[in-house]
Amino acid sequence: MELSLVNPYLTQQQAPPPAHSYRHEQWCDRGYQQGLHPISPDSELGTCIGQMGWVGAHAHAHDYLWASAGNMGVLLSESVDLKCLIDYDESPRYALPAAIVVKGLAGRHVLLTKSGSRLDLIGIEHPALNVTVIEVEADGTHYRMRYGTQTQTEIDNASATENDASRCVPTSEMFHYLLIFEQLENDGFHALVHLQPKFLNLISRTEHGHPDRFYSFLKGYEPETPIIYDASGGIGFVQERVPGIPELSYESLRLFENGAAPMRHILYWVGHGTFSRGKDLLEAYKHAEYFEAVARMAWEANQRQVSAEAYSEEIVNCILREFNASQSRSSEVSTELHEPTVALDIEPADRKPENLYNYP
Repeated sequence: MELSLVNPYLTQQQAPPPAHSYRHEQWCDRGYQQGLHPISPDSELGTCIGQMGWVGAHAHAHDYLWASAGNMGVLLSESVDLKCLIDYDESPRYALPAAIVVKGLAGRHVLLTKSGSRLDLIGIEHPALNVTVIEVEADGTHYRMRYGTQTQTEIDNASATENDASRCVPTSEMFHYLLIFEQLENDGFHALVHLQPKFLNLISRTEHGHPDRFYSFLKGYEPETPIIYDASGGIGFVQERVPGIPELSYESLRLFENGAAPMRHILYWVGHGTFSRGKDLLEAYKHAEYFEAVARMAWEANQRQVSAEAYSEEIVNCILREFNASQSRSSEVSTELHEPTVALDIEPADRKPENLYNYP
């Protein structure tokens, strides 16, 4: 699959099917609206759609996913051109769960993958078939689908059977996105990526998936893992829950916040997948990809009986001490040059970190 950061339908490299054709009817069922103004590939929305396509294609090409499962979301900083959206009064209106109130997002646009969309097709199909743009209403408890859906009139005119079978809706986990965006936007949470990486899920089902072993097992295979992630609390672990419930939203919010700076970059919903954040989709995806690559290396080494033992805790602590010492020396030199830097606050080797993995 070709990896591109630009959707071909936004650059006119690909054209929509002829009106009244079978493929055109299928597109309309999936939310395509012929009368909307084209999205500019250089706009914020067009750029984010291109990034979604690249992430889906890259994860699929490297076998990171169970099938093509997962979803993504971006809180847009700019309002979308209204010519690219369905009229407000014609946009289907839905309610959020009672436990989710996001008044801070009133009037904001959020780009989300749709329920049932395949991540590997986002980059090669028309965006309206796989993604949607929602707008949060002033009460913070309702939203409207402004893109990638049938209009309310079309929904009303459809039969009950057709209505239930073909209605377009955002990902069922959109509540997590909205809550975290509202609470943590000022801390750099502009994009979130949820993947179901198969090697992490495999390891979580082995003896290494035990609460006090999982993160230690992974960081033992890649010496940069503790350097990159220990300062932010490693991975936050969420015990297995039903994916689309508000309780998971609040638990994820708590674990991202972590009571420390910097906040966590990634959570692992045990047995379900990763939930990672970033300033854009590429950064959010980077963290999920990193841990899946480490898990894959560890899993394949063990399966193929390659002699590839993980680094011991002593070696990991030695790496951290040397890295911290190097940062301290750099800090001293920078101070002399009037270029301050920040040294990582690494725990001493003989001091046990407090609840590093967020298990009771």
